Amino acid sequence: MIDPLFLKLKNLSVLNIFKMGLFFLTASANNSHAETFDKWLLKPFGHQILHEVDPKFGGLSGISVSPSGEEFVVISDKANYFTGKIVRNKESKLVSINVLNRGKLLSSTGTELSGQNIDSESIIKAPSNGYYISFESNNRVMFHNKLSASGIFLPKHPDFKRFKYNEGIEALALNHSGRLYAIPESPPRGDQSHPIYKLRGDKWIVIGHINIDEEFKVTDAEFIDDQNLILLERKFTFLNGFVIRIRRIFFENDEIKSIQVLLESEPWEFYNLEGLSQWKDEDGNTYLTLISDNQFSPLLKTEIREFLVVK
Repeated sequence: MIDPLFLKLKNLSVLNIFKMGLFFLTASANNSHAETFDKWLLKPFGHQILHEVDPKFGGLSGISVSPSGEEFVVISDKANYFTGKIVRNKESKLVSINVLNRGKLLSSTGTELSGQNIDSESIIKAPSNGYYISFESNNRVMFHNKLSASGIFLPKHPDFKRFKYNEGIEALALNHSGRLYAIPESPPRGDQSHPIYKLRGDKWIVIGHINIDEEFKVTDAEFIDDQNLILLERKFTFLNGFVIRIRRIFFENDEIKSIQVLLESEPWEFYNLEGLSQWKDEDGNTYLTLISDNQFSPLLKTEIREFLVVK
C-alpha cells in the first residue's frame, strides 16, 4: 500500500516542476533580446588626447572614418566640420591627426547655419559620396553632396515633433545594403523605449524599439554589416562622471534577435564619447573609432579611442 503522505509529496513535487517549467517558459518569452551565443569582444587598440589650437575644434559629436582608417571627418554641435588625415604607426595604431580642412555646414539656402539650426550630432558618409547629418533642437536629417554644399532636407517622421529638447536624432547608421537608420538620444515624449527608424523610400518607418536602461542615453551607432549594429551609449552623474556603454544589436530582417554588452566603462575612465565610426585594416580586421565631446569646457578633453572588434 502506498503511503498517502508519499502521494501528497509526489503531487507537490510534480506541481512544483510544472510551475518551474512555466516560469522559465514565461521568462524565455519575455527575454526575446537574450545575449547572442557567438560572443564578440572589444580589445583596446589606441588612445590619444587631441590638442588643436583652433577654438572651434571642440564639442565634437560625430565622426566618419574612411574604410582604411586613414582619413576622417568630424562635426561639432556648433555645425563646424573638420577633415584630415589620421597618422598611424606600422601596427596601424593611432599616433596623431592632421586637420587639413575646416568649415561651417550650410543651410538648404546656402547660408551658414545659425541659431537653433546648428546642433549637428551624427554624420555618416553615403555610398555614392555625400554625407547624411542629423541635427537636434530643430530636429531633422539633412543630406550634403559635399560638406561645403547646401543641405537637402530628408523627410521627417511625426515623432520628430515629440523629441525632448536637445535629445533628438543622435545616431545615424547605414548598413551595407545602403539603408539608413536613425535612433534618438531619448524616447519621444510619452514613450518608454527608443524607436529605431528606417528610411524607406520617401518616409521614415519604425522597425522596432529598444530599451536603454540605467539612465543611459544613445550617442551614436554604426553597422558592422547588415545584421550587427554597434550602439554607443552614455550616462553622466556628478559623482561618477561619464560612463560609456557599447552594445551589439543583432538583427534578422529588421527584427532585434539579441543584444550583447561589449563594453561598460568604469566611472571617470573615459571622457564624453559621442561619435562612432568603423574601419578595416589590410587583413580585414574591424576597428571602432570613438571621439569625445569636450563641451568647450577646460575641464574636459577631446580624445579619440579605438578598439579592435574580436569576433
